[in-house]
Amino acid sequence: MKLFGMPAAPLVLTVAGMLPFAAGAGVMLAAADQPILKAQAGLVLLVYGAVILSFLGGLRWGAEITAQDETPRAGVLALSVVGSLAGWGIVLWAFFGGAGWPVFAAGAGLHLLHGLWDAGAGGLPGWMRRVRVIGAACAVAALGAGAAAYFV
Repeated sequence: MKLFGMPAAPLVLTVAGMLPFAAGAGVMLAAADQPILKAQAGLVLLVYGAVILSFLGGLRWGAEITAQDETPRAGVLALSVVGSLAGWGIVLWAFFGGAGWPVFAAGAGLHLLHGLWDAGAGGLPGWMRRVRVIGAACAVAALGAGAAAYFV
């Protein structure tokens, strides 16, 4: 079954996977006058963002080793790990350096970059590139809303 020209299962699961992003950003915005709740929701949002970047890195790693059976390209494998490491670096930045709007802006930037890579690079089926545009847009919007929560 297809929805909007994409297999239904990956599209539905991607949309479901965006719910924690929306919930974290929503709580942050709603908790403007409750700094502890806002900080907790922010940390949850950043950790979930790092988990998703790790998942996406695994997806790219798997696509590369499937496409390049005997000799996977080292550069693609390395890039697939960079997002995971950077995502966890952002979590550590927030945990030890204090969460503020720059941390969320950096997280949004990471998801934007990964989304652009997934949407434009070969190695993924066309439907998957379209699914990734949707997922990346939601992640960037949620992390951007997390950044905006520091100005309300």
